[in-house]
Amino acid sequence: MDKEYKNLVLGCQNCKKDFTIEPDDFGFYEKIKVPPPTWCPECRRQRRLSWRNTYNLYNRKCDLCNESTISIYSQESDLKVYCVKCFWSDKWDPTEYGVDFDPKKSFFEQYFEMNKKVPKIALVNDNGVASVNFPYGQDVGFSKNCYMVFIGWKMENVLYSALLNEGRELCDCFGVQEFSEFVYESMLIYKCRNVIYGSFLQECDFCYDCRGCSNCFMSYGLRNKKYYFRNAPYSKDEYEKILNSYLLETRFGWNNAKKEFNEFILNCPRRFAMFRNIINCTGNDLIQAKNSKDSFYASFSENSRYVIDGVAFKDCYDCSGGGETQYCYEAITPDHSYNNFFSIYSWKNTDIAYCENCHSSRNLFGCSSIKSGDYVILNKKYTKEEYFVLRKKIIESMVNSGEWGNFFPSEFSNFGYNETDAMTFFPLSKDEAVTNGLKWQDNIQLTTGKETINQNDVPNSIINVKDSILNEILSCKLCSRNYKIINEELVFYKRMNIPIPELCFFCRNKNRFNLRNPMKLWHRTCMKKGCTNEFETSYAPERPEIVYCEKCYQNEVY
Repeated sequence: MDKEYKNLVLGCQNCKKDFTIEPDDFGFYEKIKVPPPTWCPECRRQRRLSWRNTYNLYNRKCDLCNESTISIYSQESDLKVYCVKCFWSDKWDPTEYGVDFDPKKSFFEQYFEMNKKVPKIALVNDNGVASVNFPYGQDVGFSKNCYMVFIGWKMENVLYSALLNEGRELCDCFGVQEFSEFVYESMLIYKCRNVIYGSFLQECDFCYDCRGCSNCFMSYGLRNKKYYFRNAPYSKDEYEKILNSYLLETRFGWNNAKKEFNEFILNCPRRFAMFRNIINCTGNDLIQAKNSKDSFYASFSENSRYVIDGVAFKDCYDCSGGGETQYCYEAITPDHSYNNFFSIYSWKNTDIAYCENCHSSRNLFGCSSIKSGDYVILNKKYTKEEYFVLRKKIIESMVNSGEWGNFFPSEFSNFGYNETDAMTFFPLSKDEAVTNGLKWQDNIQLTTGKETINQNDVPNSIINVKDSILNEILSCKLCSRNYKIINEELVFYKRMNIPIPELCFFCRNKNRFNLRNPMKLWHRTCMKKGCTNEFETSYAPERPEIVYCEKCYQNEVY
């Protein structure tokens, strides 16, 4: 940093609460030539997530080929939506929607007027481009033979999962880092194989933070152990007898084991934060990270802050999802990008700002759905010299209007607030959303009342389930949403010897998500008697878990 800065405390222009901008933050903003934020980190994240619909899917027709497709945009939306195949084709030209910049109008006003007319991709994925046989996935890429997977890449044969970075033969997983395979109903795992229901572990079932272990069950904090049950050693025969007694291949046994494990783990000490190979970091669920602050579920991150759900962030701030990026700011999944600011679902770009769904491009400003473009503003092509003159003029106009340096306003989002990820982290009632000028979706698509088999008639044990289950429609025991079992799913259940699920994917995913700590830190003291070590943790003081500092926790593991 050329200048010497001190901490600056500001009042958030949105929630009015104080937040601090630190010297390193000023250095970052100066380097990328944007003004310091006027909104606090949480309000900035809420604003970004109000543009991100990850899980709500709709049936609708492609506005180009007229074929049926699955989309994140409802059939009631007035947006033009193209199926994945048509979007990536050369049958249309996004620059046909280009407009001239009018200095008498606000930039956001002009951008959203244009953006509303530009076709959107039905699902943000690269099926048929860099992925194969991946028709039902949102915010995913570089994968093969996957179904109902959300936010991830580099996957093969993965079903009903979210937040993934490399893996194969996975089902019902949430948060997979580094290559893992044959894993079911697990979350926040790293280099795992043959795992059923657990977190932070390797080759164990119903375990928490077990590393270098195999054939361990109902345990926590083990290191390089084998044949352990409830953290006690057993012979191979004794262990297998105990494991078999749980009847995990049955719904009855599976549900009882989950209940027992959740009660067991609640009484076990927790590490204040799940870190692995980190230097000078704060947050949670960080792997091989350096100088990354207030970040969550981010691996291989360096010199970054407020980054969430991604891999290989370097010199990035305020990114929600993404990977292998550098100098990105206030962006939603700016994958494989450099100097990518204020963008939404824009991959493989360099030097872009205020763009949505733009890919493999350079030098874009205020663009929508541009592919392999260069020197484009508001979807209109310019020469190199014209581009930089106009870009400077627009930024000066945005500085005067107070728009420059802020993400897209939530009220212009393509989605109802209740469709977006913001609703999950920052829930609002319909009245609250509408009062704040936000949209609301009254008809989120789900199907009920079409079931052809009662849950009580589904065989209790996977051993007795016949292929005819593939022709049946089930009803979720929790929300009554209808769902089906697909062939790849049934093959996986039989291989892993686990029962047919009683809940739909959306309820299963929500239950996993609720086990994840909030992306927020509290200052606390170690709960080990006699220890006074302090730390920043994502465990709120009122939570029931027993939270230890690093030293005390390491003394607990075996």
